[in-house]
Parts: sequence; structure tokens; C-alpha cells
Amino acid sequence: MANGKIIADTLEHSTAGSLDTQYIVAGSPRAWFQANLEIPVVQQSINISSITDVQNGQHDFTYTSSFAQRTYACVTGGGGSIANNTLANVATSTAGKLTNKVRADTQYAHMTVFNPSECCIASIGDLA
Repeated sequence: MANGKIIADTLEHSTAGSLDTQYIVAGSPRAWFQANLEIPVVQQSINISSITDVQNGQHDFTYTSSFAQRTYACVTGGGGSIANNTLANVATSTAGKLTNKVRADTQYAHMTVFNPSECCIASIGDLA
């Protein structure tokens, strides 16, 4: 089977208008993962090659393809605990973002460090 190519500058919908494809290309996450940090294991991912358990509440996720600069953006989310009805805070500090990996720091809202069963980060920026 031959691979084809679609070339388009604009996507258009019959009732919703049109969108320049540069917004889709520039705004799409270049890396994404969902992980269970209790184990720890990456359950689903794009552009993630490995996970390292640094210490309780701290994990490094290595990118398969590195980012061009450390200024990429990270959108984070996490699960919580049914036992105490709190959500996980997932953070990525500037120091924890390198071009080849990102560090996830996780804790409950009341500042107790823990490893949530659900942790997600989407990284948006230019790859090297």
C-alpha cells in the first residue's frame, strides 16, 4: 500500500466556518501521557520513551524526540483519592523541564506528597 499525502492550507466546515491549518500544526501536543504513578507505569503515550521513579511524588518522563527549547508548555492533570476526596496537584517546574524530559511533582491539595493512580501531562512546543 502506498502512503499518500494531503496538502491543505485551510479546513472548512459547511456550517462552522474555516480554520487555517497552521493553528492545528502549531497547537497540537508534541508529547502526551497517562500514567499510574502508584506502580509506576505509563499506560498511554505519544512521544514518551520511559518513566523514572525519582522519589515519592516525583517522576521523570523521557521524550522519544526532544523539544527544541525548555520553554515548551505543559498542561497537567491528575486523579485523586476516594478515601479523602481530594484531587492530585500535578506540577512541572521550570527547573524540571528539560528538552529531553519533564519531571512531574504530585501532591494532594493539602501538600502531602503521594503517587496518584492517574497522572496526565500534555507538552506543547517545537521539537528539535
